[in-house]
Amino acid sequence: MNTESDYSAMARTNPVFVTAKTAVCLMAQAEIPDAERIVRSLKIENKEPLQDLSGSTVILGNALVVEAKYRTMCSLIENSGYRTCVDLPCGYTPKAFHLTAKGIQFIGLDLPIVVQEMEPVMHSLTAYPERMAFHPVDATNYDSLDAALEKTAGPLCITTEGMMMYFTESELEAVVNNVCTLLEVHGGAWFTPDPEFMIQFFLTFQSLFGEDWMKKLEAAGNAAKKQSDVANLSNSFIIDAADIPGSVKRTEAFLAKFGLKAEKLNLAEYMPELSTYRFLTSEQIVQFKKAMGNCYYWVITLDGARKLRSDTTNKEQPFAMHYTMENGLFRVSLCGRLDSITAPELLLKWEKEKTATNIERAIVDCERLTYISSAGVRVLLTMEEKTKCGVTLIHVSPLVKKLLEQNEKLSFTEICEQ
Repeated sequence: MNTESDYSAMARTNPVFVTAKTAVCLMAQAEIPDAERIVRSLKIENKEPLQDLSGSTVILGNALVVEAKYRTMCSLIENSGYRTCVDLPCGYTPKAFHLTAKGIQFIGLDLPIVVQEMEPVMHSLTAYPERMAFHPVDATNYDSLDAALEKTAGPLCITTEGMMMYFTESELEAVVNNVCTLLEVHGGAWFTPDPEFMIQFFLTFQSLFGEDWMKKLEAAGNAAKKQSDVANLSNSFIIDAADIPGSVKRTEAFLAKFGLKAEKLNLAEYMPELSTYRFLTSEQIVQFKKAMGNCYYWVITLDGARKLRSDTTNKEQPFAMHYTMENGLFRVSLCGRLDSITAPELLLKWEKEKTATNIERAIVDCERLTYISSAGVRVLLTMEEKTKCGVTLIHVSPLVKKLLEQNEKLSFTEICEQ
């Protein structure tokens, strides 16, 4: 997809990509090497993504969290002994420059809209283009991950930063199973701060802002929701700051279902010195470092022998759609997966017909639809909102119905099961 309309469709289908631009702008604020070069190449020098963050103090708190994660994760990857880093999602991070300069192969995986923008920027700026590669994927789609890593030798250092909190429970299960399968096939480990991302935010804002910390944290949270179109940032992978011991056990039990175990690394012990300290008082620095002693990054590995997933060689049906338009009725039949990669195609076809004629009603035949992600639901809800008589889903399988029901914004005119 290369046209302006294609880009628009991808952006509206996957609005969460804006948070990645916010992250690189915050890295530039923290003077992380090469972040400003990326910001300039993306033509966001005015730091527009930061305008939702409600003032300089909220930006400071976010920049401190982002820099702590970036520098700590880079250090952990370098010292892990692994020579291939698979960053999911890679976003617009300068991590690729840092790691390839250390001789580490960097493979960035992300939404198509991010890879389309990021790949030419990174290859134009790097001194080591042969050590980096970028591939568009949907994290819930194993085939897309498998294809991206088909020629990659293991073992892998798989990293996720700022992704896991955006998934519904069913999406989370698919992603964790996919990562587990990649570890089985290639070997390696999964490094992530995501289980305790809320704790790191809470402790950072508490250490900086005293009595005002909750108000400022709420402003940061509201900005994230506005940018990503995510209703809530919680699932079985995310530790609840209100019940840390209980939810840690819950997350460990969740991972155990997939044959995974976690080692927890104390952030204060592994966090390098940060550039953002220059904006803090001595007391704030002391309080921040102390607070990070209560936050952990997780290194997740396979827990003993687990039978290789039986369907790793069984490719899913490719996405296909067939539609007709007659007397104000848009009827479409879907096959395969409607996810981050394929949902923009449906959106473009529907908008093309809506521009040419008046659509009063839509019927979506889901008989051969095998999976729907939040991106797919978002497109169907757009159709529902802008169609006079709404959208009717027919022949909906139990699995697809379950996936639909996990979306808090569900509001279709009718859902007819198989």
